[in-house]
Amino acid sequence: RANADRKKSQHAFTDYHAYLESLQMKGTILPFDEMSLNRVAQLSNKSNQFNLTTKRYTRDEMEMRAKDENYITLYGKLEDKFGDNGIVYVVIGKRVKEECHIELWIMSCRVLKRDMEYAMLDTLIETCQNKGIKKIRGFYYPTAKNAMVKDFYGKMGFSQVACDESENSEWELEISSSWKRMNDVISINRK
Repeated sequence: RANADRKKSQHAFTDYHAYLESLQMKGTILPFDEMSLNRVAQLSNKSNQFNLTTKRYTRDEMEMRAKDENYITLYGKLEDKFGDNGIVYVVIGKRVKEECHIELWIMSCRVLKRDMEYAMLDTLIETCQNKGIKKIRGFYYPTAKNAMVKDFYGKMGFSQVACDESENSEWELEISSSWKRMNDVISINRK
């Protein structure tokens, strides 16, 4: 019902950004915790379309990464005036010297085109800055189902640094102190 209400509401707008603002979205972005681990693992094993590296993790593997200080683990919840979508986003990055290598970047298709990816990147960048990380490196491994995210990193401001004959690609983003937040429609809680 909530999705039907969202779709009906969208038809009242000619400006998509204005529609997003009208949803009064609230997001929560936090490191993995005991309460989130089951859903985070479930998402990693169910998400196919919006899954950049196609990696799958068990709950124990997620928990191991959450406890390892060389990893950045983030999950995102999203709600709006029509309802709560729950945990819909997962990002795992591994620290390699002064870089963060993204192992997993997935999103539930329930919240496509709602700009949650910008809020997640903003939070990832802030977390990296706090850890002295200067560059984020992302990877895209194509499958029959994830072609929709082929250009994801480019749209997020990353530069492509490698691509092989199978279209596996590598991207990087220099983190500068002048980074300008990309999310401007979701109110984010990080506590």
